[in-house]
Amino acid sequence: SAIQEITNREIVATQPVVITIGKFVGGDAPNIIPGEVVMEGTIRALDKEVGEFIVERMNDIITSTAKLFRGEAQLIELSSVPPLTNDDKLAHEVGEKAVVLFNGGGMGSEDFASYSYEVPSLYIMLGAGSKQENDLFGAPMHNQHVVFNEDILPTGAAVHAYSAIMWLKNNK
Repeated sequence: SAIQEITNREIVATQPVVITIGKFVGGDAPNIIPGEVVMEGTIRALDKEVGEFIVERMNDIITSTAKLFRGEAQLIELSSVPPLTNDDKLAHEVGEKAVVLFNGGGMGSEDFASYSYEVPSLYIMLGAGSKQENDLFGAPMHNQHVVFNEDILPTGAAVHAYSAIMWLKNNK
């Protein structure tokens, strides 16, 4: 619960941040205190520096809490990607009618985000289906019941091809 206080007390309320501990594994028996516990999770923020601050604060909280109870803890960052940023100029080259812009980037944990800091990039999301189309669709992306409408894939391929053509046309 101390980790959640980072978002509640240390980050400005208008700054979107998500800290999720989604995996907690420890022990094999209900009546024996395990020698080791592993917790895994994700951090998502729209600002690269805020994400770095969260990792630092989590490390402080984890190591201090373990020490308080005469234990040891270690924070290991297995992988990390920066927040997603889109190049607005590139979005307009594709065509305003073809793309609905989401200003401010996104909090998705996408490897693609790393590219966006090196070259002008545009992350495009396709509709994956809704409950109105089919009762199987509409669950959130990271839900065990998610089913995607794969009929959208040819449209996605067409959008990518069109985007490449427009970029080549505008950047001879």
